Amino acid sequence: MIKLFRKIRQDLLMENKTGKYFKYAIGEILLVVIGILLALQINNWNEDRKSKKTEAYVLNEILSNLKEDSVILNEIVKQRQITKSSVANMLSYLQKEKISKDSLEKDMVNFLTFERYFPINNAYEILKSKGLQLSNNNLTSKISRYYDYEQKKTNRSILDIEKAVLDILEDSSGIPRFIETLALNENISIIDYDNSELKNELYREIVPFKNNNIGTLNKLIVFQNLNETLRKDIETELNLIKKK
Repeated sequence: MIKLFRKIRQDLLMENKTGKYFKYAIGEILLVVIGILLALQINNWNEDRKSKKTEAYVLNEILSNLKEDSVILNEIVKQRQITKSSVANMLSYLQKEKISKDSLEKDMVNFLTFERYFPINNAYEILKSKGLQLSNNNLTSKISRYYDYEQKKTNRSILDIEKAVLDILEDSSGIPRFIETLALNENISIIDYDNSELKNELYREIVPFKNNNIGTLNKLIVFQNLNETLRKDIETELNLIKKK
C-alpha cells in the first residue's frame, strides 16, 4: 500500500501536476489521520471492554462477600434477640422470692454469650488495590462507606458485648463464684441458684447490659438493611453493565 502511494506521488510530480499532487498529499494525510483515529477508537473500545469486564468481576465478588456477610450477621442478630428475651426474663423474676433453676441457667447461658464478627472483605481489598475505580461514583462511595465506616462501627458494638460479658466472667468476687461449670454459649451450672446475693448481683449487672445489648441489636439490624440495600444496588449496576 505504501509503495502504491509513493508511485502515485512520483507519477504526479513527473507529469508536473503540482496541483493534483498537493490535493493527493492532503487526501493521503487525511487517510492517515482517519486511520489513526480509527485505531485509537478501536483501542479505546477494547480498553473499555476490558475495564467493564474487570469491573463486573470485582462487583460480583463484592456481591458474593456481602451475601456471606449477611449470613453471619443474621446469626449474630438471632443471638442478640435471644439474649434480649433472656435478659427481660431475668429482670422479671430475679426479684421474686423463688426462682426456677432451669430457667435461670438457660437465661444465664444466653446472657453470658457473645459473638465474634469476622467479615469477608477480600473483594473490597481488590477494589481498593485498583484505586476504588468504578464507573458509578455513587456506588463506589456506598461500598467504601459500608466497609470503611459502617462495618467497623458495627464490629465495635459487637466487641462491646464481648467485653461486657468477659468483665463479668473475670470478676472472681462477683457472679463467677456462684458458677460451678460453664461452657460458653452451651450450658451453665449454678451453685445455690436461689441465693439472694446472686440474684441481686445478677440484677445489677443485667440492668446496664440490657441497654448495651439493645443498642448493639439495633445497630446490627440497621447494618443488615445496609447490606441488603448495597446488594440490590450492585445487582442493578451489574445488569446495566451487561446491557452496555
